[in-house]
Amino acid sequence: LDALLSTFRTNIFLPAHLLKLQQNLIYRKKNQRLLTDTDQPATAKIGNEVHALKPLNRLTDEPSTSKSLAQMVELCKEGKDWVNMVPFLIELKTAGRKIKGPQFEKMVRRMGEKGGLGVVIEMARRVEGTGLRLGELGIAREALWGAVMKYIRSEQNGAAVHDAHKFIEAIWELLSDERHVDRPATGKKTSDPKTHPEIIGVLLWIRALKASLLADNQDADGTVKRAAEMVLAVWNRDENKTNNNNNNTGDDENTTNWYDANRTLIMWAPVWHGMKMARGIVGENTVLGRDLANAVSLDLEPMLKEAQRVVAQHVGEDVTRRGLVVYEELSKMAE
Repeated sequence: LDALLSTFRTNIFLPAHLLKLQQNLIYRKKNQRLLTDTDQPATAKIGNEVHALKPLNRLTDEPSTSKSLAQMVELCKEGKDWVNMVPFLIELKTAGRKIKGPQFEKMVRRMGEKGGLGVVIEMARRVEGTGLRLGELGIAREALWGAVMKYIRSEQNGAAVHDAHKFIEAIWELLSDERHVDRPATGKKTSDPKTHPEIIGVLLWIRALKASLLADNQDADGTVKRAAEMVLAVWNRDENKTNNNNNNTGDDENTTNWYDANRTLIMWAPVWHGMKMARGIVGENTVLGRDLANAVSLDLEPMLKEAQRVVAQHVGEDVTRRGLVVYEELSKMAE
């Protein structure tokens, strides 16, 4: 990790802070002799630090952004490693390196798997510098799914519930921040994740889980009821609800088919579990309780069972599927 950061500091970040004349000095081949003169080495003062300048070749000396991001996530092992992520992203942006949405999605997913999920909140809070926009639906999904996975892999005790609740509520709050919705270049708004049932459904899941395990199924502050009402308000008008992944047709051996089915499981299993828990909290015989029951039995359960059947055929002895793990673990919790 130190070697990777050192390479970026020397070859990417430092040149980004140089004056144009100094950049010409390090990048133009005809100037290399001036930089290698040991009697009078060329230097640049940035802040309170003096840096020696050396010749650089943009093609051979500048590492790939996407590969280096993936490498950095893999090299982070503990807390002191993860603290490098935010300043690293800020310097990348300063250097003009652009990170696309799919790259952020992969990074957030892997950070969740490696224990760096807490840093995602800081990255999102400092969005102007890091570029991590939760307004991009795929990024918001990966952050929330990471919280679900973290809870599933935990001891599933009160502390784990509190941690998951704190993280998911923080993501939900940030989704209302205009910095995550507006695109600076055009001012146009992205598709608002807060209008998507799979996003609201994770909020319902954690609120219902907290009420179920820590508050004796009581919804004293009404947050479970509000989340249930919000998800149902967009449920019937969401055209992509059960069609986000077309996994009910085609050959079961088709790679896209099982991949989409696996995605269906991680997308909708938390919503299914959250609705089932919420029914018992808001009252099964209330209008809201009956609407939740209909969404569970008519929409979610048939879709999830079919997706489970497809994915189960593509799990080997040493192979796990994220969606299948989530669905099976949440099913045990729902028993």
